Amino acid sequence: MTVLHSLEKRVRPVALLVMLILTGVATYFEFVYYGPPTLYSVGLWIIVVPMLLASTVRGLRSHPLYQPLLYGGFIAIGALQYIDGEWVLLAGVFVLGGTVGLAIELRDWLNVANE
Repeated sequence: MTVLHSLEKRVRPVALLVMLILTGVATYFEFVYYGPPTLYSVGLWIIVVPMLLASTVRGLRSHPLYQPLLYGGFIAIGALQYIDGEWVLLAGVFVLGGTVGLAIELRDWLNVANE
């Protein structure tokens, strides 16, 4: 069984279609309607879109690296928003949430390693 065939069985088609429509509309507004994007907007898009599309795959959340990468993505999103100078409070919430999540994951990992 190839990876593509396995992924084909795990992708939820309706969820993928909804995410692609939302991403397409948001991309239009971000990059066309509001004018040329900043470098930080492009960076955010590179982080956010795969996170959104990953939510349409069954069984992905059970992967051991899913939660740490998700929390790391939250930190990166918050940092890019802060550097861009927009949504400073929301940026802080993203960084705080990602940091707390990573700390909890690290604590759980250390507890399992000590047992």
